[in-house]
Amino acid sequence: MTQQLPHPDDLSNEELAAQAQAWRRLALRGDRGARAPAHAYETALRERVRATMAAELIANATAGPAPKRPWWRRLWPLSTEQRISS
Repeated sequence: MTQQLPHPDDLSNEELAAQAQAWRRLALRGDRGARAPAHAYETALRERVRATMAAELIANATAGPAPKRPWWRRLWPLSTEQRISS
């Protein structure tokens, strides 16, 4: 009788990482039946990490204040009106 594996959606990130690591360890020791579960858990973990990182990047991009002036203005601080009147 085969053991029923937990679905990746039913596991937390820590549990998913532990499952992926345990199955990969078995696969590296030569257990051919451990390769597919190891791959499935690792793939699910990578997808979660990518989704989390993308959400954080989007949140940081929309939440941050816009710069007051371009970086190159530090090199040329005078505006065109100030240059004309000088």
